[in-house]
Parts: sequence; structure tokens; C-alpha cells
Amino acid sequence: MKTIVVANRKGGVGKSTVAYNLGAAYALAGSRVCFLDLDSQANLTHLCNVQPTTLEGFKRCEPLAVSPVLSILPATKAFAQLEDEINRLIDRNSYIRLEVVSRLSGFDYLIVDTSPSLSILNINAFCCADMVHVVVNADSFSLLGLVEMRTILEQVKAINPKLDHRIVLNAAHKNRNITAAALDALRREPGFAGVEIPNRQHVIDSNARRRPALDLDDIREPFRALAAVI
Repeated sequence: MKTIVVANRKGGVGKSTVAYNLGAAYALAGSRVCFLDLDSQANLTHLCNVQPTTLEGFKRCEPLAVSPVLSILPATKAFAQLEDEINRLIDRNSYIRLEVVSRLSGFDYLIVDTSPSLSILNINAFCCADMVHVVVNADSFSLLGLVEMRTILEQVKAINPKLDHRIVLNAAHKNRNITAAALDALRREPGFAGVEIPNRQHVIDSNARRRPALDLDDIREPFRALAAVI
């Protein structure tokens, strides 16, 4: 099972939407996918039309089926309590690997959504990931966070040498100067995946309907390209 984490220290860049549609892209290709929602806001959980669970429910590590090939371990509003517990452990960085990932079976991909923070849960996710997709928008605040994310991920590589990362431009407006400037900057980044997910009302509408947005070619194709980056 490959573990893919979707992250950025900045909120509002569309991490949950990217995680959701990436999982759907793998499922459309015939893979079995499990989502893991590590954000107490539970956006990915709600996209899957599932309610957040209790802390005890999260600890039981029993994914809920969303479709025949998609499942989710929902978020809990009690992640702050879990983080307090993890911070008291001697090995604080292995909880998710030992207590969650090791107990999941029958899946080809684990897609992890994270909170916009440097929480111990996020560090745990990085420590067991094969790939981190850093989601950015075409704005200076989003792009400035790349330096910090690179630093964090380089430090985590001391614990998880297999870790790799790619940068994904989400909600890109074509033919706008700000998008062109962002792309110019990203193309100088060695970790840029070359994937541009367009800004479309269809994505917002699909989220509201709790459905993937992959029925449009110009949305499906970037996610297919992103799914191949592993």
C-alpha cells in the first residue's frame, strides 16, 4: 500500500478537494483506496458523506465503505486530545504508522488529508508517507509556505528516507497574470509536479453534491497525471 499525504501549512488551498479527487482517480483506474482524515475540520470526511467519529472510533481503525473501492477512516473532533496522548509517548513520530497504517489491509493507496498546521499528527503522517503532495494556489502567501514545507520534509527524511514530495498548483485561473507568475516560480522548483488543476465552478458544485469532479476532461486529466506521480 502506497501512502500519499496532501499538505500545506496554509489553509484554504483546496487540500481536501485534491485528496478526494485524487482518491477517486485511483479508484477509477481500478485501485482500492482508503482515505485517512487527520484534520479536525473533517472536510474530507464530509466530502465522503460521512460524519466525524469519536476518538474511540478513530482508535478502533475501522474504515467505512464509501463505495465498493473507496473507504475512509473519518476524522474526529477530538484530535487535540489524541495529540496530547501522542506527545506523552517516547516515540511520538510512529503512532500513525503503528496504530493506523499497519492495521489497514486490502488497499492499494492510502490518501491522507492533513490540517493546515505543523501538528504532531501531520509529522506522523509525513513519517510514514511515500509521497507528500504540497498543494498551493497562485498567490504569494501560498507559495511562501513552500520554503517552510521543504525544510520540514527534509528534516522528516532523517526518519523516513523513502519520503518524496511534489508541488501541485490547484485552482489555477488560465490567462491571468498571477497564475503565469506562479507557474514561472514553480517551474524553478525541483519538486513541481507540472500538474495544474484548473479553477472551475464544477469543482465547487461537485463538492456540494459530495461527488468527485472527474466527469470533466480538463479536471480528470490533471488528476490522472497526479495519480501517476508516485
